[in-house]
Amino acid sequence: MAENLQKTEKPLQNRWLVVIAAVVLELALGAIYAWGIYGSSMVALGWTDTQIQIPYSISLASFAVTTVFAGKLKEKIGPRILIIISAACLGGGYLLAGILPLSPVMLVITIGIVGGAGIGFSYALPISTGVAWFPDKKGLVTGLGMAGFGAGALIWYYLFDGIFKDMTNGLQIGFIVFGICYAVFVMFSYFFLYEPPKDYTVPGYTPPVAKTADGEAIEEFNMESKDMLKTPQFWMIFVSYMFGVGAGLMVIGIAKKWPATVLTDQGLDPTLVNTVTQLAAALIYPLFNGLGRIIWGILAEKLSWKKALLIMNSVQTVFFILIMFLVKSPVGLIIGMAVMAFNYGGNFSLFPQATREAFGSKYISQNYGWVFLSYGVGGILIPMLGAVFSDAGLQNWAFIVSAIGLAITVVLMVIYKKPQKN
Repeated sequence: MAENLQKTEKPLQNRWLVVIAAVVLELALGAIYAWGIYGSSMVALGWTDTQIQIPYSISLASFAVTTVFAGKLKEKIGPRILIIISAACLGGGYLLAGILPLSPVMLVITIGIVGGAGIGFSYALPISTGVAWFPDKKGLVTGLGMAGFGAGALIWYYLFDGIFKDMTNGLQIGFIVFGICYAVFVMFSYFFLYEPPKDYTVPGYTPPVAKTADGEAIEEFNMESKDMLKTPQFWMIFVSYMFGVGAGLMVIGIAKKWPATVLTDQGLDPTLVNTVTQLAAALIYPLFNGLGRIIWGILAEKLSWKKALLIMNSVQTVFFILIMFLVKSPVGLIIGMAVMAFNYGGNFSLFPQATREAFGSKYISQNYGWVFLSYGVGGILIPMLGAVFSDAGLQNWAFIVSAIGLAITVVLMVIYKKPQKN
């Protein structure tokens, strides 16, 4: 079936339909970023911050691990079969979460393991398939696709908050409705998100050719995953990605509760505190997360991904320290959240480009899957660390540790050199 799909597919009349499909797909997959909105409903059930955080962290890990295998599966069965599997797992996981008895353990299985895998099966398709259609606009297309993932939380956040939050059994009903929506959104991309023909070219576009100092053309350097994993460059990229995304995911996990506690302690009116923290968590963070993916993707094409990452993580390190002071005022909180979200989103545009430049485009689906595994490692370790500190009332330490990790990534990028063929 997969083989027949690949053979009978025709080139799109308008390749921008691929981008639209990628954005719609990622809007559904961005469900993972809406996790914070469920927190108050879970607190009402008597769950601790750690219990609330565990399904979220497990879903991040399942998502990342599945992405590794999805890269290899894509080469065998094609992207469209992966989309069907993704829709079944993501939609089915949330449906089961709404139908089955509600508990932290059950959410780990349904939303954590099954739903997380659903995200992983199709997450990287806009990176590999989208770029195949847009060799002339790699940074822009990667950024646009990933922007959907970052901004997806806006839709699901406001739907839950406006419709289901105050309902009796609203959490379960929300999970059921969202599960159906996720499956429909993912399946929409099935009709447009597939590989172009092998002889596909963009009219008027001539791929740049790397040359030696003598002006001789250099053949693209492509490295398979088994060789990539042996290089120090892979591990430098892996660790940098781990700290970059882990720090951002930790902020998402405590983006509303922690600022609310700090602002309340400053003597601010509770209504104002609720308005400001909801604005920061539900609008500012998702919005700037999405913008960062687009703008940093474009900057990477102009500056190089390494220079862009050096700038981004240097600024991010500073703001992870400053946020401990900025959070004490409404305006400071908004500024801090905007900058941190903007830089966090940039990771998802810069690291696909880093993987492609370091190890070639031929095996990008498989190689980026391995690089993206760092998302799962960082998604478990650093957000869980943030939850533990939160339960202990020591949230500042979570930001200090994250700032140290981000500073390490700056050092790694300073000493990073592109791997050579030998």
